[in-house]
Amino acid sequence: MVEPVDARCVECGATFPRSAALTGEEDRLSCPSCASSVIRGIPSQHTALVSRENTRCTDCGATFPHDEARTEVKGVLACPDCGSTSALEKIDPRDG
Repeated sequence: MVEPVDARCVECGATFPRSAALTGEEDRLSCPSCASSVIRGIPSQHTALVSRENTRCTDCGATFPHDEARTEVKGVLACPDCGSTSALEKIDPRDG
């Protein structure tokens, strides 16, 4: 089972599961990235530490995480499979 991202470091901005911040000392958390002890909880509506396939290319039918469609040109997204830049659509995660 994938752990939800439910903690954020105030110092460096890293997000991680709360269990990754446990130090073994009672009531003590530490950022796994920078070791800061200023950790805040994130409400449960945030997603888990997985990439979800939430984008579809209508040209080739490929589905992939939206982050994989980024290109070096600001504002231009491209299908990582076929390279199409005009046929991407968001997938509603409630569809299925």
